[in-house]
Parts: sequence; structure tokens; C-alpha cells
Amino acid sequence: MAEWTQQAHVLADHALPGVLGAVSALHFDPLSELLWVGSASGQVTSHTNALPALSRCTSYAAHGTPRQPHEVRTILSDDKSILSLSDTCVRATQRSGLARWSIDIECVRATDRREHARGLRLQSMCPSPLSSSSDIFVGGMTAMAQNGQLTDSDVVLTINTNSGSVVRQAPAEAPLTHMRKSGRYLCTGTAQGTIQLRDPRTLAMEHKLSAHHGGLIDMQAEGHLLYSIGWTLRQGRRVAEPFIKAYDLRTMQPLVPIPMTAPGGPALLAVHPKKSSILAVATPQSQFQVLDTQYAGLSQFYSLTSNAYVTSMAFSPSAEALAFGESDGSVRLWTSGGLTGAVRFNSYPTAPLPMPDPVSPPPVVEWRSDTPLSCIGMPHYKEHLLSSPDYETLWSDASPLFTVPMPLDKSVLEQAVCVQGLAYAPLPRHLCGTRNQLAAADQVLTRFDRAGRLKPGAAMRLRSGRGTRRIRVPFRSEQDDGTEALEAQTDDAWNPTGPKMPAYYAQMTIQYSKFGVEDFDFAYYNKTAYSGLETNIGAAYANSLLQALHYARPFRAFAKRHIMLTCTADDCLLCEAGFLFRMLEDAQGTNCQASNFLRVLARSPQAATLGLLDQGALDVPYAHLVQRLHHYLLDQVSQRALRTGALLALPPIELVLCANPSAWSMMVHSQCGTCGHTATRQQLSHVVDLLYPSGPARWQHDLAALLSLSICREALAKMTCRQCGTAFSPHKTWRTLVSTDALPAMLCVNAGVLGAEQLAYWVPRGTSRGFVPPRLAMQVDRGHVRAAGLRDEPCPAQAALYMLRAMIVQVQGAYDAPHLCTYVRGPGADPDEWVLFNDFLVRRVEEAEVLHFGASWKIPAVLVWERVDCAAQAHAAQLEDRAQSLCPDTTLLTRDWNMAAHRNPEHVRHRLLTEDELPQPGTLVAIDAEFVSLANEELEIFSDGTRSLLQPSHLALARVSVLRGEGPAEGEPFIDDHIHTTEPVVDYLTQFSGIQPGDLAPATTQVTLVPHKIAYKKLRWLVDRGCRFIGHGLAKDFRIINLYVPPSQVIDTVQLYHSPAHPRKLSLRFLSWFLLKQDIQKGLKIGTEGNEAVHEGHDSIEDAAAALQLYRRYA
Repeated sequence: MAEWTQQAHVLADHALPGVLGAVSALHFDPLSELLWVGSASGQVTSHTNALPALSRCTSYAAHGTPRQPHEVRTILSDDKSILSLSDTCVRATQRSGLARWSIDIECVRATDRREHARGLRLQSMCPSPLSSSSDIFVGGMTAMAQNGQLTDSDVVLTINTNSGSVVRQAPAEAPLTHMRKSGRYLCTGTAQGTIQLRDPRTLAMEHKLSAHHGGLIDMQAEGHLLYSIGWTLRQGRRVAEPFIKAYDLRTMQPLVPIPMTAPGGPALLAVHPKKSSILAVATPQSQFQVLDTQYAGLSQFYSLTSNAYVTSMAFSPSAEALAFGESDGSVRLWTSGGLTGAVRFNSYPTAPLPMPDPVSPPPVVEWRSDTPLSCIGMPHYKEHLLSSPDYETLWSDASPLFTVPMPLDKSVLEQAVCVQGLAYAPLPRHLCGTRNQLAAADQVLTRFDRAGRLKPGAAMRLRSGRGTRRIRVPFRSEQDDGTEALEAQTDDAWNPTGPKMPAYYAQMTIQYSKFGVEDFDFAYYNKTAYSGLETNIGAAYANSLLQALHYARPFRAFAKRHIMLTCTADDCLLCEAGFLFRMLEDAQGTNCQASNFLRVLARSPQAATLGLLDQGALDVPYAHLVQRLHHYLLDQVSQRALRTGALLALPPIELVLCANPSAWSMMVHSQCGTCGHTATRQQLSHVVDLLYPSGPARWQHDLAALLSLSICREALAKMTCRQCGTAFSPHKTWRTLVSTDALPAMLCVNAGVLGAEQLAYWVPRGTSRGFVPPRLAMQVDRGHVRAAGLRDEPCPAQAALYMLRAMIVQVQGAYDAPHLCTYVRGPGADPDEWVLFNDFLVRRVEEAEVLHFGASWKIPAVLVWERVDCAAQAHAAQLEDRAQSLCPDTTLLTRDWNMAAHRNPEHVRHRLLTEDELPQPGTLVAIDAEFVSLANEELEIFSDGTRSLLQPSHLALARVSVLRGEGPAEGEPFIDDHIHTTEPVVDYLTQFSGIQPGDLAPATTQVTLVPHKIAYKKLRWLVDRGCRFIGHGLAKDFRIINLYVPPSQVIDTVQLYHSPAHPRKLSLRFLSWFLLKQDIQKGLKIGTEGNEAVHEGHDSIEDAAAALQLYRRYA
């Protein structure tokens, strides 16, 4: 036997010791000069035969993740792929590292549709002994099998390497630990020390050998010989046997055991690939022995001189190399005959390894300090050099030459893991992009934030004529400034053939004066009786969708019915929508804000996961964002309404009031292409996503035709059939409806314009009447929906008639950020009237302007159709009649609501109303509210010292007190609630509000604490009841509470004691001191005499009582 010497010692994947873990598997590639190394961390690496570096060729993560690694237990190879095995997965990968297929052993199913490997942990695999077979065998054990109890999951599996599927299985009959192939048998070793010999065609066990009583350590098979090492029992303890047992598989007889004299006992076994009588046996203590079973006296002993343990060993097919894997992640290569340079892993020539092209060295230039540059010649060129680029063609948002890299998100840095100097982290959901989006082409977008203000540093770039494009917005205190310029901008007419966007589509921005937002003249932008919504709130893009749903009468009635029910969920979007719709109805043109709705939306974890919170981002395509919100909102309100009806145990005749008017009840059919089995299930859908044919736009397609295809769309998918069990069987899926009467009262459509191809359908062609018809006729024919666009044509007799009620579009001017606008049809008496809602700008427009999509600055997003045929009107009348039985919840004022865990009775200063004391229309009540700050104000300070308010502080309701305003108990409070706040509070404003840290938390407060929704519903009930509110500065209070109170129900002492000749408004404290001779707002005293505690700040009960007395004094 030749002498063996160490030629190389390298770290697998060039990682630090211990990073990849122990080397758990080694395999020499028979088709290329590569050594494949598998580690305990799931990494697979290949090394070339170049000595002594064993340079790395490929490396990839095969199993598990860095945080949950899965050990690579076996590596095999064939002509197509490298096969690796972990405890739960078998993976086939190309030699370049690209995955071919992967089988999770717990997810695959057998042909009889039973899960066959639940809980199985794989231990080993081997190729088939049959020369013409492309199968491999895998096996393992379950946790119960380790304790001696076999289950149905203890099986031997046959996997076809071409298809990557399980083709056969058989019972293991014992927990398996090793699998090897011999000349004609599949050899499987068990944990009990027995060796099973199976037929590779049927997996049936033909013979069984009792090898080791204490268990099996390793076994190898070559030709007709089988070698094994294992444990024996001595005094009840397992000890490694110092023998290598051999068997002749032709006679099934054991041969003479081969003694091993190395200390520590055998741990690994390898057979010489050319002479099966030569063995290599390694011990865990870094020693190995090479012996010949025919010449026992010629054994050779070697030491690896390593402090680590030997964990794996393998012979090369040429028998010239012997590789050892160690527990410190390193690989040692020993060769026979003292080879240098490169060792042959295979006995025959193999295909050369693909390597990168060598880099040509630059020409040598003689350079000295006195060498002139002119002596270095330059090549002649006919094209522009890279150093002289065409900047116009290179300018793009993706160019690293002109785009400043954005800072990494904080959540990415927190989860980053650094391996070999390269950091990687999972991409957070809120940063994930959306496929097939119509990207904004305006590069000036990055200069503006969501509110339309210039970002810091951007104003300097726009100090030219473009930078002064914004005119001064008129305030109430400066009514004449900029009026002419604004009127000229507002009167900019729409031109169907011009590319310019009218100025009234520009993004609206609230400008703040020194008097705050109350000084901003919203009425200047709205001369109609329809209220707009303000924009200085996060996720204000939802204003467009809320306006569209508000003017859709079925949905508005649905939301208003829901707020009449006893729904106490603090995260109910349907309640907040109903409250907002009531405000928009009552306001009659006064600006409103959806702050309560958007606050609940921002707290929803599902909304954050779906990326529905824009967070002031600039590159957000709001057309796609509002479509995702459209899906989410309608699904959520439908579930909430049905859940509330079930909790209240409403009778079936009233449960129909909780049905979403946009819900579609349709049947989904799925047919297997292999066996023809058809499965049917019922599905509830709320939004129709418009689908477009592939390729260029076709003239014969209009919106009605695409809508029919989108509702009953057909799809093909590959899945496992539940009937025949065929994997990847093609399934045809389609949807049907029951009848025309099943069509919903609202038809909500997402335009789905993802690119220029889809937008081309909306552009008018020649004499075409337009893509969007004002009316739709829909009819169900044999389960399929037939839709036809109508303009002046009559509607068919049996069809459902839909009228376009609202449409949301994304608009973007030349120097504006993208934003959303809403068109609404006939909210008033005139059904042919169209109104444009651009946040708080509201104006009437023509129908031709609404339905025209000729310019690229206007992209459709959402269309809302309302059913207006006789059957729909009769159904709406029935719902309205049934809704009359819903009465307001009077328990809001007569029940003691409290969520404080440790309320102090001494802090309860109010007495609830009795049934006899419930207010009547015109009843006087005194009110005062206190607030806390959730965000500080944002100021811009100029070089001359002047300041400009960019964003006022964000205030939230913290306490509200309501007093009886008349009767024998006049001045006695019946509401004194602190509001539970989940958002972080940056300033409790204790000096003014009297709110202390801990007063708004249920675990620490000692006062009455209620959810925000309960406090709001109490005030909403008083407004609906017709109560008249007395207070000081109620306009600001009601604005922050987000409650519109008609002016006829407001008695504000600020206005009572205000003189037009003196613009200054008097404070409550001064009026109380001057007129009532009372000194208020000095702090609240709580406790008994001699043990009083004084709390800093205002007392809302004291302030409300003072306002009530001032009103009495004035009256």
C-alpha cells in the first residue's frame, strides 16, 4: 500500500471557524474534478483539485436559514445535479448552484392521497444499485421510533431524480440510520444494529443481518462485500467495538472480523473504490488507519494533528485522495504517493470546469517623474467615450450616477446578519414593491413630500421660475392677498385635446398662518353644498375612496345602519365610516376631516402588512394603493357587520341589514384536467379587478366586455387533484352566478391599469364614444354575466341597470406629486351633475371631462356603479323600512362605562343620567374637553429669524366633561370620561389639560377611562338628539374631536363676548374673573379636608361650569 501524506487544509467556503459549523458530508464528484462539502449550517460548497488551496468553485445555501440551520447529512451526484439531504428536505441543484427541485418530506403526498411522512426525520440516502435507474432512496426515523414505537410515517421512500417526486414507499420496520447500495441490494442500517437487505425494485426486505447489539455507527458496501462498525454493550453502557465486521452478500455469511488497533474505537468507514479489500477507518480523535483485509499485518496508522474531531470521510473515485471533514468547519486532503500541483479525483478525464475569463493585464508603461503625458498614446475612437456620456439619455431614477442613494430602513439594519463581510436581511413587508406598476415619469416628484411641500434642499433647486409656481393661499385674516392669481388658476378650463392638466387638479395643500389652521379659508375652494376632506393627516389618500363610498347610497345607508347597532369594537372601520358619512351629510359644504377613520386604519396591523399606510412616501403609485385599500376596506367592513349581527343575535329579518351591498355571492368551479372531477364552492367577493387581454389594445373591447370577462374569468393552474391524487394536474377554474337578482346593489371595480398597454384601452380612438359608458346593463345568462354599455339606449327588460356613481383617478401635473381625485355623479337633485372632489377643493365639472382619458396625467383607479333598476329600488325601500326598527342606544349615557383597573371612587365626580333625565331636542348641556399632543409642531426658521408653521401639533382627545345645563341638577356633570390612548403621547400638556402621565392607561389610572369610540358615540348621540352645547372655544374642540355640530346647536361664549371692533378674543379665565368674580384654572383639588391633593392644570368640569354661568349671565 502507498504512503499517505497531507497536501491541503482549508476552511469550507473560506469562512471563520465555527461560522458554518462542522463538515457533516463529503462527496467526490465522479463527473468533474470537484470535492463537494456539506456543513451543519446547511451550506454546500465545491472545491477544485488545485493544491494546496483547493480553491472554491461554487457555494450555496441548500437547507435551512441562518437562524434555523439544517445539517447536510448526505451528498450525491449524477449527470444533471447535485443531491443533498437534510432532516426534512431533499434538494437537487445544478453544479452552478441553481436549484432544480426540492422536496419537503412532510408536505409531499403519496398516490393514495395520504400524508406518508408526517414527523419523519431523514437520516441517509443512496443511489439505486440498478444501472439504468434514475431513482434514489431516502429513509430516517420518527421521534416515536427512537423510543421503540414505530408509526406509519417510518417508511423508505423512492424519489425519481428527473421529476423530483416520490414514486414509491415501503414500511421501514425499524428506525433507519444508514443507507448504502451494494451490487444487487439496497442496504439499510437500523438504530438497533441490524442491517436490512432490500430489493431496489419493490423495497421489500429479503434478508436481515444482526450486526451489532448496541447499535450501528457506520457501514459501507462495495460489490458483494458489506462492512460495518458499531456499538456493543458492556455493563449496560455502549462501547465502540474494536472490530470491523464483514459479510459476503452472495452467501449471506459473516467473514472474519477485522481488528482495529487505533485507540478510541472506529467512528467512520470508507472503502477503497478500486480494491474493496482496502479500508480506511477513522477515529473521532483525529487518527485513521488504512488496512487490507487480505493482509492484516500491513496496516498503516496516521494522525491528523488537529484539535478538532473528525466528522466525515470520503475516498476519491481515483483512489488517489482521501478527504476528512472536521468539527471546526475545515477540510483536510490526503494523497497517496506524495502528489503535488493537482491531484486527480477521477481515473478518467472529465469536462473542464467553467471558470471566469482571465483579466488581461494592462500594458506596461515606463513611468518616471519626468515622463510627459503626451508620450502615452490614446486609441482612435468613433463613438463617445464612457468619460463623456450623453447625460440626457443617462438621466433616470435608477441611474447611480445622478441618484443619491436612499438611507437604509432602520428595520433592515436591525435584522441584518453579516457573513464574510456581506450583510443580508429579509425585506420588510412595508418596503416590498408591487409588480407591474405604472411608474411615475416625473422626476421632480422627489422634491415634494406627501403634503406637496418642498423637501429640505429642494427649494434651492427650484428658485427659478418653476420654483415660484405656487401662489399665495388666501387666509381669512388676509383675504385680499393672491385673490386674482388664484381665480385665474381656478378658472383654468379643461381642454380634451391639450396635454396640460387644469390647475384645479393640482394637489391641495393647507397653508398655516400665525393664527393656525383656523385662519385658512377652506370656503374659498368650495362654493358647493358638498363637503371636502382635509389633507394634513397621514394616509390622507383614502379621502378619495371615502368620498366615493359616501355618495354611493347603498353603502352610505349600510354604514349608517351599522352605527345604530351596539358595536363596541374600538377598531371598527365601518363605525368610523358611518360617523364620517353623518358629518359629511350634516356639514353641507363645510370642510371635514377623516382623522378618526384614518387613526383606526393606522392602528390596524393588517393595513400595515398590506402596505396601506403611505407614510409620506413620494414614489407611491396611489392608483394601486387605493385599489388595495378598496379590497381591504370592503372585506373588513363586511366581516365586522356580520360579526356584530351575530353577537347581537339579530333575527333573520334584521340580519339582512348587516349585509354589505357590494358583496357578490358566486360559485367557483374547478375541474381537473386528468380525471375530469369538478369541485364547486361558494365565494363571497366585493371588488372586481378588471382584466385586460394580452397584447395591444383591441378596438372591439370596451369596458362592458372586459367587465364580463373579469367577473366570470377562467384560469388555468397546476395543483394536486383531491379526487385522483395526480400531482401538478392542470385545473380549469371559472365562476358563475345564480341569477340576475343576485347581482349586488353596488358594483365596485378596480381599473387595474398597470402600464401603458392597459391605459391604451381607455384612450378614445377616432370617432369612438369613449371607453367608459355612463350606464351598464347586466344580465346573468346560464351562470355567466353579460354586460353592455348604455348611453342613450333603453335598458333591456330583464337586465339590471347600473349607473356610474363615482370614479377615482390618479392625477399628476408636471411639477406635482401624484395624488387622487374623485368624480361623483349627482349627489344632489340633478342626476346629470358631476362634482370633482380634490380633497378640500370641490367644484362642478362636465360629464365629458369625467369620462375622457386622453392625456397621460390622468389614470383611472376605482369605479363605483350603483344599481338603479326597479328591483334594486324596491329592495332599498325594504331595507329602509326595516331600519326604522333600529333605535339609538340610550345605554351609552345610563351605563357606567369604565376600563380602568383601579378606579378611585373619590375621583368619580359625575352622576349618570337616568331614563327620565335623557335629553330632549333643545336641551342645554355644557361641555369642555382637554387634549394631549401626539406630535409636536413643525416649524421652518429662515435666516432672517422669521418662522413659518409647516405642520401644527397633532392633538388627541384626552378628557371630555358634559354638564347638565338646566333643571334642578343644573351644573352637575353626567359625563366625565378620560380617553384611552394607544398612540405614544409626546406631551401631556399638563399645564393646560391637567392630564398626568398614567391617566390614560387602564393599568395605572385612577379615573374613569373609556375607549375613544364610546366617548365619541356619547357626543354623537347628544348631537343627534338635538342638544345645544355651551362652551368656550367649541370650534377648536369639535374640530379635534372630529365631530360636526350644526351652528344652531352651538353656544360659544367666545363669540358671545366678542366685539367686532376688537379682534382679540377673551379667555375663559379672564371672563370668569371679571364677570363672575371667580378665579378658575388654578389647579384641581381632590381629597378630604386636611388631606387635599392639588393637581396642576385645567379642570374640564370647572371650565364647563364657568362657561354655563357666563351663558346665564349673558342671557
